[in-house]
Amino acid sequence: MRYVAKVHVLDVLDEIVISGYVIDSDPLSNPDGHSWEFAYQVASFGLDDPAEWLLTALGRMLLDSRHPSQAKR
Repeated sequence: MRYVAKVHVLDVLDEIVISGYVIDSDPLSNPDGHSWEFAYQVASFGLDDPAEWLLTALGRMLLDSRHPSQAKR
């Protein structure tokens, strides 16, 4: 298996939207090229450091994804 992922993180007013997809690009294990797409929303927060902002947004997404009722797919 060989995975390729693309993730978008956007700060939109009072929400941060995290979306993207993951593709298994190995023709032996995924000959049809099916992908897994996702989108999550978390509350926005005011951080000035770009790295801290990104890591906090991704961390919140991971925590929220453990609760199916909160995850948006």
